[in-house]
Amino acid sequence: MKKARDVLVIATLSCLLLVAAEAGLRLLRLVRGEPGATRVERFYVQMRQALGLYRQHAFTNTAAKAGAAVEAFGRQVAFNSAGYRSPERSFARRPGVRRILCAGGSTTFDLGAANDPATWPALLEAGLPGTEVWNAGFPGWTSAENLISFALRDGDLEPDLLIVYQGINDLQPASHQPFDRQYEGGHAAESRLALGLGLPPIGWSERSLLLEKARDLLGQPRDPWQRLKVPAGGGRLERLPEAAVATFERNVRSLIALAGWRAGRVLLVTQPLRLRREAAAADRDYLAGWLQGLDPEAAAGELERLNEVLRRLAGEDGVALADAAREIDWQDADFVDPMHTSAAGSRKLAAYLAPRAEEQLPPAASP
Repeated sequence: MKKARDVLVIATLSCLLLVAAEAGLRLLRLVRGEPGATRVERFYVQMRQALGLYRQHAFTNTAAKAGAAVEAFGRQVAFNSAGYRSPERSFARRPGVRRILCAGGSTTFDLGAANDPATWPALLEAGLPGTEVWNAGFPGWTSAENLISFALRDGDLEPDLLIVYQGINDLQPASHQPFDRQYEGGHAAESRLALGLGLPPIGWSERSLLLEKARDLLGQPRDPWQRLKVPAGGGRLERLPEAAVATFERNVRSLIALAGWRAGRVLLVTQPLRLRREAAAADRDYLAGWLQGLDPEAAAGELERLNEVLRRLAGEDGVALADAAREIDWQDADFVDPMHTSAAGSRKLAAYLAPRAEEQLPPAASP
């Protein structure tokens, strides 16, 4: 009995010491003006704020919350009442005003932009007088969601020009094993979780600054974003199956066909992917997290296979090409990660696209 009592006393004292150490560490950080919460806790605060922008959708899996506006992760984002990252404006065409629709994923949404006016579609509009540019890009969307969205919503805008800036996100379902032509396997759950739809609960160990400090001292810091990854089965591919490339072409061809009915012309834009010299390791980790079925070293080459599809489709009736991947002098400073452009990169892309879009548009109305 005495031995059991001694064990209980020791355990109680140990717990009290740990609680005191945890409280002391939190107090010390507050005195120093440092965050009094763990990285995971702070990350969840930002994710819950960002979640105000997103919702699940019956057909596109994820979608915008129309009219939502939030500030999270140091960026300001707003959707207009029609669900586009564009200024509030009439859905109906205004006489004499040209209209462009930009379709894609987070690279079109422009995830790295500090605010809505800093996105490349907004900068493109600023460089084209008498033209509305509607940003239909959405984080995580592939060519499949772009196709569905155009069929159900975007085509009703009746744009004079459809700009398609897509490819990187298609690498995600394209590398899933086994490959799923409907893009459900290896994509649907991952894209929902990446937006914070269905956040897993925070464990007690991830709420402890003491344990976080211990992990850091042991060289085991954990990126909070890793909590939002769906474990991938199988190994990583170095080359996509031909069926995946063919499916991307099918989706883009279908989008072009729809645009031929609801839009004027189509401008296909190739995408760059860059491992920055001073952040190569972090960029590889980023790609490994988003493209869990693909070797990060192979990602750029496999994206080029999809870019080749766009180059091959260009020149067909009503379809033009802007080969941004090859023709823009991209620099490391143009990216905030291997996929998304910085403020400099967004300005560079908008300036490159403006004259090419102008060539495809009808003449601007006289002032």
